Amino acid sequence: MREANAIHRDIRKRFERTSGKTIQEGSVIDFYTVAASETMEDVYEEIENNKDPHIYSKLRGQNLDDTGFFVNLPRRPGEDDEQYLYRLMNWNISSEASNTTAINDALLNLEYASNADYIPLTNGGGTASVFIIPKNYEEETIENAINEVEERLRKVASPSLYVEYIVPEIRGVRIHAYMQSQDGDVNQIRANLEQSIKDYVNSIPPREYLRVGILNRMGINEPEVNYFNILQVFIDGTEIKDIDILQNIESKFILDEIIWS
Repeated sequence: MREANAIHRDIRKRFERTSGKTIQEGSVIDFYTVAASETMEDVYEEIENNKDPHIYSKLRGQNLDDTGFFVNLPRRPGEDDEQYLYRLMNWNISSEASNTTAINDALLNLEYASNADYIPLTNGGGTASVFIIPKNYEEETIENAINEVEERLRKVASPSLYVEYIVPEIRGVRIHAYMQSQDGDVNQIRANLEQSIKDYVNSIPPREYLRVGILNRMGINEPEVNYFNILQVFIDGTEIKDIDILQNIESKFILDEIIWS
């Protein structure tokens, strides 16, 4: 694709060749040719973009929706372009039943659950388990999350497949932290950090780690904090010495409280 600088140089050379005069840099006509060159660069870019509109990796927005309509795979409510593009690229496999791609795709972008992890063969052949993390642990949300996952799997899983739906056990996280601030509002800083740490801990997906280093960076990077350190981390009342704490698939970390020193 031709860039504005190259177009500008070409215009100046053509003008000098045909008129025998030189365009003075910074003159009105020079500014005009710069503006024209930048506009022409936009034109070249648009031409390039339209050379291969059929390539999936370049589809965005309404073009994705139009492609989904063509293959009978509409966008789900709230689904972003990246996730929708992924489903479109796998639509042929996803349209089949009883394969892990179809099942995992069906469990994306849930309304009542933040994550649903499908594990096959948990109790032998013809069985599977789905570990569901609801967006909150209220009874109504848990029930809606399970029903939503069941409905999604009904369309893609074999009728003979026995599926166990499991909501992971809550594991309370208590953090003992030390923080210093010379000029800031300590109460406001603590409130900000409590919200940030809560959002981080409560959103850790299965098979990922609660990392003490991330907690420390969150505290250090908070404005007007001069010193911050995580002193202790307790899981279900037991102090954990590891700096990376695995959340297994059968449990869910939930922040109980932060004790400040």
